[in-house]
Amino acid sequence: MPTTTGPTPPRADVPGAGLRPRGRHASHAHRTAWRVLRVAAVALVALALAAGAGGVYAYQRLTGNITAQDVSGLLGQRPDDGAGADDTSPVNILVMGSDTRALADGTGGAYGGVEADPGARSDTTVLVHLAGDRQSATLVSIPRDSMVQIPACTAPDGSTVEAHLDIFNSAFSEGGAACTIKTVEALTGVYVHHYAVVDFSGFRSMIDALGGVTICTPEDIDSEKANLHLEAGTHQVDGETALAYARVRYGIGDGSDLSRIERQQALMSSIVQKITSSQMLLRPDRLYSFMDAATESVTTDPELAEVSQLVDLAQSLRGLPAGGVRFVTVPTEPYPPNEARVQWTAAADELWQRIRTDTAGETAPAPEAPTDPSASSELLVAPGDVPVRVLNTGAPAGTAAAVADALAGVGFAVAGTGDGEASDPAVPVLVRHGPDRADSARTVAAAFGGAATRLDESLGGTVVVEVSSASYAVTDVRARVTGAAPAASAPASPEPTITARVATDDICA
Repeated sequence: MPTTTGPTPPRADVPGAGLRPRGRHASHAHRTAWRVLRVAAVALVALALAAGAGGVYAYQRLTGNITAQDVSGLLGQRPDDGAGADDTSPVNILVMGSDTRALADGTGGAYGGVEADPGARSDTTVLVHLAGDRQSATLVSIPRDSMVQIPACTAPDGSTVEAHLDIFNSAFSEGGAACTIKTVEALTGVYVHHYAVVDFSGFRSMIDALGGVTICTPEDIDSEKANLHLEAGTHQVDGETALAYARVRYGIGDGSDLSRIERQQALMSSIVQKITSSQMLLRPDRLYSFMDAATESVTTDPELAEVSQLVDLAQSLRGLPAGGVRFVTVPTEPYPPNEARVQWTAAADELWQRIRTDTAGETAPAPEAPTDPSASSELLVAPGDVPVRVLNTGAPAGTAAAVADALAGVGFAVAGTGDGEASDPAVPVLVRHGPDRADSARTVAAAFGGAATRLDESLGGTVVVEVSSASYAVTDVRARVTGAAPAASAPASPEPTITARVATDDICA
């Protein structure tokens, strides 16, 4: 596929077609098949891991497969990029899946075809964080059903997507790759240096190019929808079976997307182990075939599509061990108004802080202690007991008053409005609180669907809400207030914990 440079309008057939996510009665098999392309994130890391065996010539040929698209003009105000004075700054690559049926290899009909499923949707997003010292890579899976604040975005057709509270994957469905990048940056404060949008046309050939991979299932799988029938145990599978394994949802585990993410991360671990094995490193033909398949279905930013950028990135990571590749899922809990959805927990803030400060790979995260989801969603301070002052720190005129009215409408004690300087312009809503007011701030943040909070030693009893854009929505959280701390039998963890999987872990673990 040709590589183009310069700002261009988003391609509706790749980053999204402005469509809402399909309903629950849509073809589940077709809708979920492409989610396996979390493996594309592994492919980017694998390119680096295989650098010693491939050579620059192979990379030059492979980059001819990649389509480039510049969406930088649609991202608006952005966080600090974290660039240092040398070439060892961390790099963040956002990988998004696209279920477009307009596949280059002509196999879209096997998944319903363009007429049955026009446009493109995305249920998979992985943030690949490459550490500044290039000794670790952290791949963060963002659950599609996370309830988050979607900022105002420009859709592929040029229309405006208004700011709203919705599930995370609606950012891609409504506004394409640019809106997803903008949403991730607004929610996390993490600068996205590069992006990649992938479809599922090359997955089977990627696995077959490796000579198959090993999967491990703790129970029998008998799924007609996924056309997958496996006995419990370890299996060496080809691309077709691996695709079915990544697609399957019902008939194994609890049927949730989070459960499927765990299986797909185990599958990605198996792929990394296969790629970094001495057997594969001595087979440059297989490595080339794998990367050829991976890059044929990728659209990236122009810089990442450049030969020099791709080679430099690969060479900088030549010393990255397989044990330095870690898979993390954003910590979540059930979303009280709708338990089919999830919301991010306090541990998510810790995760993003580690990414921003490039400390994600310094120590192995402790296993996340089991908690009572309903208890973890409870709030200790009622809105009526929280005095709130709203500051407009960059939003359109009148936004502070509108936010104050919305907060008052759901029971908060509004203490006034005003203008101010943003503490962090990249965060659309920031809740600042004084010492001993963390519980009050948590109630305010919950009303914004999980806004970021920050301690401000200069504040007293009033919580300050900074609104830097029109990207907000206020919900009523009074039903979640208990007025009492969780029972002593289920104490809160003294420090947020994050569960991770290392690429070298036993795939059956």
